[in-house]
Amino acid sequence: MAIGIIVASYKVFLRLIYEFVFTGKEIFTKTLDLKKTSNSRKFMYFTFLPYIFMLVYAIPLGNGSNVFSVLNSYSYDGNLISEGICFILTASLLLLASLKLKKEEKGNNLSVLCAIVISVGAFFAIPVAGLSLSCVVISIAVLFNTNRKIAYRYFVSISAPILIVCGIVEIARCVTYVNIISGIIAVVLSGVLAFFACKLLLFVVKKNYLKYFSFYDYAIGAIALIAGIIEIAVK
Repeated sequence: MAIGIIVASYKVFLRLIYEFVFTGKEIFTKTLDLKKTSNSRKFMYFTFLPYIFMLVYAIPLGNGSNVFSVLNSYSYDGNLISEGICFILTASLLLLASLKLKKEEKGNNLSVLCAIVISVGAFFAIPVAGLSLSCVVISIAVLFNTNRKIAYRYFVSISAPILIVCGIVEIARCVTYVNIISGIIAVVLSGVLAFFACKLLLFVVKKNYLKYFSFYDYAIGAIALIAGIIEIAVK
């Protein structure tokens, strides 16, 4: 999936690499001037913020658990209420973003406050079922009056590294042998699907079709919430 995202948005990642390399060069040559930072350089700086927040995941909480495992445990608590609430929250963010996009056509560059809020949202969206990382990143950015294309680029720039790390962790933890041919086919298929999914997401954001996905999430959230309540009542 990470490969598909990178290929679909290769210009974003080439620009990030360019800014990263030249930032390092300016640090070593002592020519870095933070007061004259370009918007593309600021964007590169902001991509590191979510990963700083994610360091909290590793904080141990006793009994072999950590912050990430505790947050992730809500997805396996045997009830759908938490998932239903999260789907409804996701739907609400999408609907608010859709309404915002109707009023604001151009938008501004990504701000540090917006990047911090997105980082906090991503902190919960990654381990908690029902919350969507793409929804959280793009919706919060739009609500902060960020240009819709920049909102999309910020999502892809932080999602690909996250997927790469998650993939490495899954490979390390995997206890099932995977045939090399099956593995190659799986990687190719997931990469192709991720490529087209990115193109579709960009189209949805550009055309402001977010509200239709919010209706879907409201429906799924309501069904999950009702099912969870009925399950508790039956027990």
